[in-house]
Amino acid sequence: MKRLLVVCCVLMLVGCASSSSSNLNYYLLDSGNSGITGAIQANEPRPLLLLGEVTLTELLRQSSLLVQLEDHQMHYALQHIWAEPLEEAIPRVLLKDLRQRSNDFNFERGSTEWFGKETYRLKIQIDQFYPNAEQQVVLSGRYWLTTVEGDKTIARDFLLTDTLSQDGYGHAVVKMRRLVTLLADSLLRSM
Repeated sequence: MKRLLVVCCVLMLVGCASSSSSNLNYYLLDSGNSGITGAIQANEPRPLLLLGEVTLTELLRQSSLLVQLEDHQMHYALQHIWAEPLEEAIPRVLLKDLRQRSNDFNFERGSTEWFGKETYRLKIQIDQFYPNAEQQVVLSGRYWLTTVEGDKTIARDFLLTDTLSQDGYGHAVVKMRRLVTLLADSLLRSM
């Protein structure tokens, strides 16, 4: 009898574990389906822009997708998970977009390999990056573009939105990806 009870408990636990994990949906910010891998390389040297720190507000530093239900009400969609942390995905996707959109600069992630070779440094703070109840996706924050000499800094707030035309988290993620592209366009216009 004791053995039967243990077997039943184990089967119930396995059933619970498999049912909850099978309902999880994972999303990539960038599907990687773009046929373009980067801008055409120029023969002459180009100024180097280093993408430094990209900070996310505390709300965005978790794995679940976030939805704004009302002005002061947020919801974590626990069954809808980012496949990689946004802290890694956003800079990677932004660099990809910058490289595809400009032949005038080289773009790299800030690392010791590139320090001292750059012409510009870019720092970004992201405050909002989620869909809301008004059928929009929102990307907002602030960026700082500084010359290497430090004599000139452009600091700009940004608020980018796009309208959701379909229901579902998958569609929202596609639109969120588009907002990163719009941010890249905005950054290039300010240079």
